[in-house]
Amino acid sequence: MSIIYSDRLVWKGGKRKAFTLSYDDGVTQDERLIGILDRYGVKCTFNLNPALFGKNAVITAGKKEAPHNKFDISRISEIYANHEVAGHGNVHCILKDMDMPRCMEEILGSRRELEKIFRHPVTGFAYSFGVYDDRVVEALASCGISYARTVERTGKFDIPEDFLRWHPTCHHNDVELERLTEEFLSDSICLSMYAPAKLFYVWGHSYEFDQDENWGRMESFISKVSGHDDVWYASNGEVCDYVRAFEKLIYTLDGKYVYNPTATTLYVGEALGAGFVEVKSGETVEVAPAIEM
Repeated sequence: MSIIYSDRLVWKGGKRKAFTLSYDDGVTQDERLIGILDRYGVKCTFNLNPALFGKNAVITAGKKEAPHNKFDISRISEIYANHEVAGHGNVHCILKDMDMPRCMEEILGSRRELEKIFRHPVTGFAYSFGVYDDRVVEALASCGISYARTVERTGKFDIPEDFLRWHPTCHHNDVELERLTEEFLSDSICLSMYAPAKLFYVWGHSYEFDQDENWGRMESFISKVSGHDDVWYASNGEVCDYVRAFEKLIYTLDGKYVYNPTATTLYVGEALGAGFVEVKSGETVEVAPAIEM
């Protein structure tokens, strides 16, 4: 026999699904992508390299050449006003095997310059080229970074246990994107010991839409995944902050009551059902009875 407590994470408003996006490099194609996202009410996290603002280049990897131009610093706050920004290194270099002082300067340099522009803490990150090791993770933690995205596909909707090694569900060109979208939008729960809630995380570079000539495919995808009342559309940082707050909940030993010591309203759900309770900041509430199996 097992006891299944009603202490599982569900998203804001008691929703069982969350969708987040992450796009790298801060290239000028982001402006077109942001136009699509804003039209459908979807949030994204954009990972920027401040030392490269205003630089122009051409990227040749992929199906065809595409511009790889960066916005001038004077436009950055305007372009990304409705979305989250995160670090991607100051000059987009490989941090793995780099000595610690230079590694930390690359991390802190991007954070410092972005915070000057946006005037708030910038504590997210995406690994340049997706390359990292344990020492880079240690450096990120020392620099006050709360999450860092890899490029390692999971093909799942699990909530990460280690946000400094945050693996996305898939890239936007993934051959299984359509199937994953259908599975995410379905009412089936996520078969995870951590939470019955789903997290769909898609990443990429907006210049790839020029290379692959598939802007229409991206808009079709966003149109399909957006506008659902049972989905929380969040930035990477919002997802991380919510999960970290949820982990601070305090339960009575019998699992019947829960106290929320954080400033965030949280939602505690049943592992095998649709029920949930709202736990506001400073409140103690009774949760649903445990299930004997």
